[in-house]
Amino acid sequence: MNKSRYVFFILACLFGLYVQAQNRTVKGRVLSAEDKEPLIGATVKIPGTSIGVVTDIDGNFSLEVPDKDKTLVIEFLGMSTLTAKIPANGVLNVSLHPDTQRLDEVVVTGYGNFSKSSFTGSANTLRGDLLKNVPVVSVEQKLQGMTPGVSISGNSGQPGANQSIRIRGMGSFNASKGPLFVIDGVPVTSGSLSGGSADAAYMNNSKTNIMSTLNPSDIENITVIKDAAAASLYGSRAANGVILITTKKGTKGRAKATLKMDGGFSNAAVEFRPTLNGEQRRELIYEGLMNFQQDEIAKNPEAGLASPTEYADLHINDYASIPELGYTDWRKELMRTAHHQSYEASVSGGNDKTTFYSSLGFNRQEGLVENSNLDRYAARLNVTQKVGSRGEVGANVMFSQLNQEMNEERGSSINPFLCVALNTTPSFPVRDAEGNYVGSYPSSNVNPLRDIRTDYNRTRMTRMFSTGYASIDIIKGLKLKETLSYDYNIQKDSRYWNPLSGAGAKSGSDAQTAKGFIEYSKLISSTSLGYNTTIAQLHHVDALVAYEIENYQTDKAMGDKSKLPSDYLVEPDNAASLNSFVSSTQDSRMISYVSRINYDYDDRYYIAGSFRRDGSSRLSPENRWGNFWSVSGMWNVGAEKFMQSIKSVLSDLKIRASYGVNGNQPGALYGYMGLYSYGQNYMGGGGSYESALPNPNLKWEKNYNLNLGLDLAFINRIFVSLEYYNRDTKDLLYNRPISSTTGFQNYLGNLGQLNNRGWELELRTINFANDNFNWTTVFNLSHNKNKIVSLNGQLEQSIEGTWFIHKVGLPYYTFYVKEYAGVNPDTGKAMYYRNQEIPQEDGSVIVDRSLTESASEAQAIPYKSVNPKVSGGLTNMLNYKWLDLSFTLTYSLGGYSYDKTGTYIENGTKNIYDSRYNLPIYAMDRWQEPGDQTNVPRFVYGEDAGPQNSSRYIHSTNHLRLKNLTFGFTLPSEWTRKALIDKARIYFSGSNLLTWAKWKQYDPETPVNGEVFCEAPAMRTFNFGVQLTF
Repeated sequence: MNKSRYVFFILACLFGLYVQAQNRTVKGRVLSAEDKEPLIGATVKIPGTSIGVVTDIDGNFSLEVPDKDKTLVIEFLGMSTLTAKIPANGVLNVSLHPDTQRLDEVVVTGYGNFSKSSFTGSANTLRGDLLKNVPVVSVEQKLQGMTPGVSISGNSGQPGANQSIRIRGMGSFNASKGPLFVIDGVPVTSGSLSGGSADAAYMNNSKTNIMSTLNPSDIENITVIKDAAAASLYGSRAANGVILITTKKGTKGRAKATLKMDGGFSNAAVEFRPTLNGEQRRELIYEGLMNFQQDEIAKNPEAGLASPTEYADLHINDYASIPELGYTDWRKELMRTAHHQSYEASVSGGNDKTTFYSSLGFNRQEGLVENSNLDRYAARLNVTQKVGSRGEVGANVMFSQLNQEMNEERGSSINPFLCVALNTTPSFPVRDAEGNYVGSYPSSNVNPLRDIRTDYNRTRMTRMFSTGYASIDIIKGLKLKETLSYDYNIQKDSRYWNPLSGAGAKSGSDAQTAKGFIEYSKLISSTSLGYNTTIAQLHHVDALVAYEIENYQTDKAMGDKSKLPSDYLVEPDNAASLNSFVSSTQDSRMISYVSRINYDYDDRYYIAGSFRRDGSSRLSPENRWGNFWSVSGMWNVGAEKFMQSIKSVLSDLKIRASYGVNGNQPGALYGYMGLYSYGQNYMGGGGSYESALPNPNLKWEKNYNLNLGLDLAFINRIFVSLEYYNRDTKDLLYNRPISSTTGFQNYLGNLGQLNNRGWELELRTINFANDNFNWTTVFNLSHNKNKIVSLNGQLEQSIEGTWFIHKVGLPYYTFYVKEYAGVNPDTGKAMYYRNQEIPQEDGSVIVDRSLTESASEAQAIPYKSVNPKVSGGLTNMLNYKWLDLSFTLTYSLGGYSYDKTGTYIENGTKNIYDSRYNLPIYAMDRWQEPGDQTNVPRFVYGEDAGPQNSSRYIHSTNHLRLKNLTFGFTLPSEWTRKALIDKARIYFSGSNLLTWAKWKQYDPETPVNGEVFCEAPAMRTFNFGVQLTF
């Protein structure tokens, strides 16, 4: 018996050894191929079974695998599934790549999140990793060239300056033209606080961009909504599209700390307004004096005048002298290589109940000229907490402070920076032989360098933006959510002008000082009830109703004083004379009812609808309420059975359509009321006057949007999205001109119609995808045609200023100028097309296209438009093992700009020579002798170059630009882990590195209206950084 037991024991052991020999332990690690981060919770399983494990917080796994199984399947949400062969040593380390069909898989609308495959509208989502390390101060700059239909124009190249954003063209005359920004589901104020109002003229605070308070590194993704399908949910604020920003949140797993440090330098992206050097200018003036005398002799041959050479020799030093210390290089004196630095730290993590993300950041960016810079301090905390099995609460808190200094730009033609400083003649010195500043202009004390160093224009903006929410799942699929947000911002401005300053905003010969503040706050409360259910596994319903209240308040005061006792006592309280003081407090409220429903059948047929009703205090009680709605649908053709046979070639096919109405409310808080201004001096006492006419009929401006879309995918590698849109804006808010006998020039009313229509193309290709090398390309192209459909019935056109016209049938920004015909090769004089309309006997009209050398005989005509014919971008993203490279090219074709500064410096008659201006470098191409073929007329002392409203000053903005480039190296983990570092990456990034432009006098990315005046140029930035994760 005992012997049998021993035999049984030995057989059991042998069987165990046999079984053990049939299994082996496979260990390994799962990483993200993009950033080499561990993937927490990835599934590693045996093919065809449910046997598997999930990776831990370091991406590690260990799995017992039968010897007969040679492969494992690794899966992770958002990543392509990988089937990997088990190595002989049993160690399997793999990297998963993003599922390229779902690069933008989640569309965040603020009223619910939708997968891209089920979204019926027009939207583009850009993930944060596609935008990483782009060296910009403001988040809007990250979007340029990255998504079709979005145009971004820099109003200035100075750090923190405001940006103009247009989504599918310009949709308004006077109301807001920019999109609505939404951060974590809450609408926020964007642009500038002052909006460039008249009382801000001497404060110059309309340049500061509120969105610069947001740290771009805190962004998880950005969604741009372009049609009415989702934008209508935001009603009166979404007429020009919506940009939704989702900030980073914590994730389940061990806490991770990230440190990021970078720095670099910047210069002008293009050679900005190159001018003549001293010798070139002296040669030019000498020739101009000779030409002047030659013409005088031709007029009076018997007068015995001095010869042209004698006359030029006699007067050349009056207008182009050689300074004792040599010619002045004003660019070298005024401009610099700007430096920047940035330091950021973040910590994130969480568990089953709680997640958190917090960050601190500091950024310093210098401008291209002294006293132009920006410092930003930013902090953020995002926390979520589950309460029981059904509840959740969360809070997002952002604090930011900007300290900004800016040089004056657009105030006047005599400001101390670009309008004059870079065009000052080389014959004028900066300092005398003793090193003291001197007046650079004859008979004046103006000195641009001294003014830049002694004057200042400072802004401090402090912002606190907080959002809290609580939600509860009442029953399965039914969720009640309450969100409360408070956005508070205070901007303090201060300015000082030295007694000799030539700044445009200064008046008088005394030192001048100014101070002011603008404070705004916005409180939003939103209560929503959402329901989501699936019926019979075929019918999916997602519905929501909400009630919102928005309270907005702004308070401001500003004043300026003069007669200061000292250059050091610059507080306004020390000044003796009060020049002006203005203040105001305004508030408004909006109440909204919101609803939407989304339905799909079997993930094939989708239909959605939304309705919103807004009531705004900015309109009279009779017109206060506006209704905004949308309907949309999609057919997922690729999911049909009849498509399965060609699925390997045509991987996906979707057809989308949407139509809806959203709107715009007046920017003026009391636009429908008649307003009076008090505190006026009337016969030595207090008085008042009517400052605004009432218009009780003022109503909502509305946008009617149609969008048609087609999405295609071929062989799971080529993805195409094509869209057509038509957008009509009716009841435009516009300052209607009225008779001056009323005491007013215009009043705010509704009139006319504006149309934008166009198409967009996005092409994404996966060129290579394997374990070691990945290459993805994204190309986008947009075409938009803008035109005025009607004004007010009787009015067919309105001429704005000197060189713009608003005319029915033409784009809003159309130039109105005399058509330049070049230079007469025989005489060197400028020629123009007459363009005079000549009525015929049969009632028709012909246009006289003959040439004339007299500008007064030429009729101004609508000529060219600011809007480009096509624009877009090309992005490439490449990864090879530990190396990554990405770059974006942007382009624009068919647009034009107007060189306002060029007209000033070329049309000052004698002032060009005996006072302050140099001339552009293209003056070297001037006509000099009969037969010369050129567009630059003969140069004659004292003779204008031509009228300001001439097409000679309209130039193409065609360009191709290397907008962003990033090259990084991630150190192998076996190196970094020895230093207790999970990940270490060093990188170079740059912006505006190369520019190919047709017109080379200034940056081709011009202000949105195409008028180029005194703006600082865009900067070419070189950035070097390191990022460490612990």
